[in-house]
Order: sequence, then structure tokens, then C-alpha cells
Amino acid sequence: MTDIHSSGTGQYREDLPPGTPLPPGTTLAVYQGERPVFQSSGKWLHPLFELEQAFSAGTLPPAAGLSLHDSAIGKAAAVLIIRMGIRRIHADIASGLARDYVQEVNRNLPAGEQVEFSYTHLVERLLCATEAQLAPLQDSDSMYFLLRQRAQLVCGTEVCVQDISAPFGKIQHLSFSLKPGAHLMVLGENGAGKTTLLRMLAGITQPLSGTITIGGSKPSALPKYTIGYIPQQTDTVGVSLSVEEVAGLGIPPRTKGAERRRLVESALARTGSLHLLKRSFASLSGGEKQKVSVSRCLAQHARLLLLDEPTSALDAENRCMVTDILRSLTVTEIPTIITVTHDRELAAMHGGEVLLLGAQAAPAPGQEECHA
Repeated sequence: MTDIHSSGTGQYREDLPPGTPLPPGTTLAVYQGERPVFQSSGKWLHPLFELEQAFSAGTLPPAAGLSLHDSAIGKAAAVLIIRMGIRRIHADIASGLARDYVQEVNRNLPAGEQVEFSYTHLVERLLCATEAQLAPLQDSDSMYFLLRQRAQLVCGTEVCVQDISAPFGKIQHLSFSLKPGAHLMVLGENGAGKTTLLRMLAGITQPLSGTITIGGSKPSALPKYTIGYIPQQTDTVGVSLSVEEVAGLGIPPRTKGAERRRLVESALARTGSLHLLKRSFASLSGGEKQKVSVSRCLAQHARLLLLDEPTSALDAENRCMVTDILRSLTVTEIPTIITVTHDRELAAMHGGEVLLLGAQAAPAPGQEECHA
């Protein structure tokens, strides 16, 4: 018996375009009214990631006015579709986990913005590993990060530290590893070697013993713009450069002028610093310099970000802005991020691991201790 249901309105709307069969060979179709605006024949979640890229490129109408028809929607697909802002969804086969997730989302939305979710057949779960992984999870950002990792759609790179000892300081026989896109908070007392660790990862300081590899290569052998490093002191630029020039330092020289300007302006806008574009970097306050330095890493699309107290020189408002930027990076570009910080809000950022140097302390809430 065919089961047709909508968790958003309580009934299935026959006028929705997704109520018609998918075109032959198509697994996903998106409509504006009755006009198809996107189709894919891909498998698993790849059609939805293709759709996400189309939205990012600005080639589609606003998501809220579109309808989507998918051959099968589990919880993972529901997470991706709702994050894109599509409100009318139909599946040939839907899982109970997807239905329950949509219902939970709708409980927190006003009536006019709820998701209309219809399906032809309902099963308890889709038979795939992704469905099982997401079953106990509720946080949208955590689920989205997991899905992009599984799809290998992360900017970040693997980091492997094996039995390193620093030439000075307290780091002795330290080992840890990070998967691409992971976020590690480095905590510890003053003098424990936190900054020294970042400098060794950046290839500035050589370890006394042990090995460091980033994406399988030593730091010295990496392509020039792989690592974005922001030291604690950002006022050490030795020559007079404009903010525009500093923000563009990590962009490859071969990048053409118009594209370079777009990357710089986009990165500065993201940190609320675009109005500083023509200012001298040396004339900025400590907080402004820190935000421009974060912009430099964004502009170069670094695969590994090394941040030494990125919020230390900022007031409360700008600390929140930088924290929000870093949080958004963990679910968008997803570089690997290693952050030294004493900022409790930054240290408590959801989903990261913690490396404790020196005196032992409990990890921040929502984090796992990195076994070193």
C-alpha cells in the first residue's frame, strides 16, 4: 500500500512538482514551479553536494522557492537539503530517521517556514553506514561535518606528529595525529611549549628528534601556501604594507589581478575588515591586525591553519566575530585547524579535540582529549 504523508502540513500536496516521477536515469530533480532547474544521476549523497555547489556558484534561484524530488532520503540527505534552505521535499523512499529529523526541525520553526516533507514509501532505515552513524546525532553542524568528511570534501590535510622533542622547552616525546578537517585546541600553562609546537608544525623551528608530516610530507617540502600561520604577535611586519597587501601575502603570485582583488576583498569582508583595505597595516590596532591576519589565511585557502591566541588582542565583540569565523570554517571549507588559546569560549568550540601540554586539566565541554 502506498503511504503518502507530509510532516510539515499533515497532508501531501498533489500540486507539488516532486509528486511526478523522476525522469529516467535521474536520482535527484529540483523544480521552480513546474520548471526543472537542476537534475543529477549521481549516487549516494553526491547529487546533493553537486546541488550545494550550484547554490554557492549562484546559478540557481533562491532555495526557499524550490521543490526537490529525491529517489531516496535518509537522515543524511534530510540534513543536507534543509541546510540548503529547501522547504518542499519529496522522496520515493524515505527513512523513519529522516521523517523524525524533519519533524524535530519543524518544532523549532514558525508555521510559515516549516519544511513540507512527503514520501511515497517509508522504511525504518536506509541500509547504509551513513544512516547508522547519524542515528544518535542531533547537532546539524556536527552531522554536516561528518558527511563532508565521508564525501572527502574537506580542504584540510592530515597531520602526523611522531615522538617529537623540542630543542628547548618542555615538549618531550610528543605524538598525535589529526584527520583532514580536524580541529585541535592546544591548552596548557605558560612555558609548556604551545607556541614552540606551532612553530615546529610551520617548519620555522626544527624538532630535536622525532618527525612531523603534513599530508605525508615534511613541513619544509610542502607547497608554499599549504599552511596559514598567525603568530601571537601580529605587529612584526618589517616594512610598510597596506592592509590589501598583507591580506594578499598568501595568494600565489600567478593569481591574476581581478581574482586577487576578489579573494582579498571577500576575506576582509568576512572578518569585518573591508573598510581597512587601503590603510597601512602598521597603523592598525592590535585587534585590527589580528583580524587582517585571519583574512590572509582565508584568502590563501590554507589547508592547515596554525593560530596562536587568535583572540588575545580583541575586545568582546571582535572575539565573538573571530570565534564565529573559525566555527564557520569547521563546517564550510573545513581546513585542519590547530589553535593555541586561553579564550574559554574559543576553547569550548563544539566538536574539537584537546591537546594538553604541561599541567593536566579537564577538556572543555563538548571536546575529546587528544591522546598524545
